[in-house]
Amino acid sequence: MTLVKKNFFYNGLLLLSNLFFPIVSFSYASRILGPEGIGKVQFVVAFATYFVMFAQVGIPVYGMREVAKAKGNKQKLSKLFSGLVLIHFISSLLLLVIYLVVILSVGWFHASLNYYLIGGLLVLSGFSVLDWFYMGMEEFRFLSLRSIVIKTLALIALFLFVRIRQDLMVYFLITIFSILANNAWNLIRLKGQVSLGFHHLQLKNHFRGLFTLFVSSLTISVYTLGDVLLLGFMTNDKAVGYYTAAKKLTLVIIPLITSLGTVLIPGITKNIDIKNTVSLDKQVSQSFAYICLFGIPVSVGLFIFAPEIMLAFSGSQFAGAVLTLRLLSPVIFLVGLGHLFGMQLLIPGGFEKQYLWATVVGMGTSLVFNLILIRMFKDKGAALALLAAEAAVSFVAYYFAGRKMKIRLKWLLAVKAFVASLLFIPVALWFRGINAPLFLGLFVAVLISSVLYFVVQLFLFREPLLKSLVSFAFKSPQPPPDY
Repeated sequence: MTLVKKNFFYNGLLLLSNLFFPIVSFSYASRILGPEGIGKVQFVVAFATYFVMFAQVGIPVYGMREVAKAKGNKQKLSKLFSGLVLIHFISSLLLLVIYLVVILSVGWFHASLNYYLIGGLLVLSGFSVLDWFYMGMEEFRFLSLRSIVIKTLALIALFLFVRIRQDLMVYFLITIFSILANNAWNLIRLKGQVSLGFHHLQLKNHFRGLFTLFVSSLTISVYTLGDVLLLGFMTNDKAVGYYTAAKKLTLVIIPLITSLGTVLIPGITKNIDIKNTVSLDKQVSQSFAYICLFGIPVSVGLFIFAPEIMLAFSGSQFAGAVLTLRLLSPVIFLVGLGHLFGMQLLIPGGFEKQYLWATVVGMGTSLVFNLILIRMFKDKGAALALLAAEAAVSFVAYYFAGRKMKIRLKWLLAVKAFVASLLFIPVALWFRGINAPLFLGLFVAVLISSVLYFVVQLFLFREPLLKSLVSFAFKSPQPPPDY
């Protein structure tokens, strides 16, 4: 449990850095570059990232699970790592060739060809995205410190070199640098942990497990990245900019909601493997409680305070994205549920096919809704499509997790969390009536809302799962008894 607490702390630190730095950098850049500039850069990054996801062939999820199993056996771990990296390197080269063929042969890309050529570096270096290895090894301290250092350097560069609207290429290069620097550090940190060797790797043994997860990754990418691509092809950079602003404010919060579940995955995998149902039920209950108690108020708060949040973090040029942000706000809670049922239960339990079905349903929902709604409502249509897709994935994953693993969840906890979150409404009305400075007023309003929410949860609803989470996070571990 001490290790889990340390991992939770460092993973929380990582997530806070992923929350703080993107918000600060985006808030600064959006005011200078405007919706069109932000939309252009984000479209290029999304397009390149799509090829990166194809090249991953399911390795991040499969690799984290298998590394967690092989941890402690360096020979087995090195063989596993070498095989997966070799597969990933070959697939990255193949996808880079396809990427270059597409951008060079399709005239639509030629107006910004220099951006897309630089974006090819993301595809080429995709094999060095090794977070799956460090998560499987439970090295959350390294991941958090690496992220903070790189993001700090990128933020300093942003403030120094991005000053006017014509600095769009500089902003793009800084964005690319932050990704490539993470990848390079991943490779350097490997020294001494594994030994690379390419003999007797038995790559075929990985193909069966990877195939299902690869198809799942492709289907997920349709509604996590495909929405931006469809929006860019079907509308314009401004709509992409609005959608990106709203989506970024939503996505930076999501890892905070899935943070406990992420550090529990290695333990859940082991408990499923040894059939320790008592410990498994406790971990699942903790994760579900965390998602409800934090995911629901964050979703409600984002919906209620959307005008102030968008104005504070993106500026008045993005006022048209307020409704988009409100439509996306429930995605935070839905992604948390999908992560619990899919990544924390179905994948560790070996039910990849059932998880695949959930993602296929999500992909189909996303495609249908995007093709219909984007033409009618642009960025608002893409937001509705993502909301529908995440709801479909969560529902189907919950159906299969309930059938295969007999999970029992206290859904009343979600109802209580929503009722307590309604207290944010009078706080928002008060905040808008006093004409306070935007940042100070928003900070005070969010602080008051948070205090009211947790007071109600602790003293009115007396939720035991919340008390157990507080105890888990802050209580010192007791020493073992002397025998």
